[in-house]
Amino acid sequence: MSSNSLSTTARRWFSWDANPQRALALSAIGAAVGLSVAGFGLFTAKGASSRFVPSEDVALVNQRPILFTDFSAQLETEFSIPVSQATPRERAKVLNDMIREELFVQRGLELDLPSSDPDTRTALVAGVEQQSQVDATSAPPSDAELLAFYTAHKDRYSTEGRMLLRDLVPASTNQAGAVGKAAAAALAQGRSPQALLQSSAWKDSGRVKEEEFYFAAKIHLGDAIYEAAKGLKDGQAAVFNAPDGPHLLAMARNIPPVAQSFDAAKATVANDYRSDLSKREEASEAQYLHDKAEILINPAFRR
Repeated sequence: MSSNSLSTTARRWFSWDANPQRALALSAIGAAVGLSVAGFGLFTAKGASSRFVPSEDVALVNQRPILFTDFSAQLETEFSIPVSQATPRERAKVLNDMIREELFVQRGLELDLPSSDPDTRTALVAGVEQQSQVDATSAPPSDAELLAFYTAHKDRYSTEGRMLLRDLVPASTNQAGAVGKAAAAALAQGRSPQALLQSSAWKDSGRVKEEEFYFAAKIHLGDAIYEAAKGLKDGQAAVFNAPDGPHLLAMARNIPPVAQSFDAAKATVANDYRSDLSKREEASEAQYLHDKAEILINPAFRR
């Protein structure tokens, strides 16, 4: 058949003028085929809905993957065996549990639990905090970084100081000032602290008992009295005028803290370094999220 004959036949079949109904039907068929091809390409493209499970996944739940690595880890946690040694029943149980969990997670997101349930919110915050601290825990710090941190925070690394101290206050508040001055003068003249401790003019404050670590003594005595007490040597006494009146401080035994060398404190320094880095990473993440967020505050609650 010649090309002219083919052209004439094609015009007869597809010409609107020759047969409008047939031309319209063929056009509809062509459109349907085109849509089918486009739909197949859309739903089999990466990231789109698919009925094929990627090799790195065990299953897809509403297109959300259950990773083989997670499946393997959970199976070993439950049965203490690798995947290769698990029975079909054990594998099915773990997979069903993980599918159920994923369905409940997705349902929870649909119900917007992260914004309404306190436990879910707390878990999400904790998860984001841990994610922001990955850099602080993933790679061990170098000795140079630890040494720099140790040098900048030397006051942290020492043995615990201890003190055995008596803290006395005037027995009578009416004569507190006079009692304090008399005791201070007696100590200045070289009088034995023991004589003052046995005097009925003074009574124990009850703030410190037995031997205490420095940090505990600081809590019990308060900063000002503690600073005055820690400077006393064994057997020394002093009168300290605090806002609540005079205190007679008698030191029986004072063992000051001793600074640790870098090598002795290295393990503690490493923990403190990671903790400090984690806090800085978390603060940086919080600032980044704050800066890119749109936050509107009720005028009544603005500072």
